[in-house]
Amino acid sequence: MTGVGEIALDPERLLSTLQEHSVEFVVVGGFSLAAHGVVRGTKDLDIAPGQDQGNLKRLASALAALEARIDLGDIDPDELGIALSRDDLAQGGNFRLLTICGRLDVMQSIDGVRDYTELSRRSVEVSVPGVPEPVWFAGYESLITMKSAAGRDQDLIDIADLRRARGES
Repeated sequence: MTGVGEIALDPERLLSTLQEHSVEFVVVGGFSLAAHGVVRGTKDLDIAPGQDQGNLKRLASALAALEARIDLGDIDPDELGIALSRDDLAQGGNFRLLTICGRLDVMQSIDGVRDYTELSRRSVEVSVPGVPEPVWFAGYESLITMKSAAGRDQDLIDIADLRRARGES
């Protein structure tokens, strides 16, 4: 999988593959802004998966289908052959992955989010062109909370854009 880091993001295919494997997840991060009327470029798709063991097993299967490897920066992931299993995912934490469809970040620990149940309860369902079933995206309040807690420059810009899109200025 040489050069995977250079593969353009194909969010429709990533989302479709997750759905094909019946993975329960909520889209978070830059891509989730679109569900609230804010479109900005992003180089990855961030998801928060449900934490039950069955879901993590389905996620591991989807990641295998996507040929996901941990992004190790300058180290070629093929040299190490690191694959993700349900047990790896069950340990929690966040994973920055390279796939055949671009970068996918699996977020199991997110600033401002108490747990997946709360995040999913506050999420919104949106139809995405090219994806067979509707997708769950982080809700407006959850996004504001997450981005406020992270506090990076881009997050603060995203908060302002979200509020502007809502007419809150």
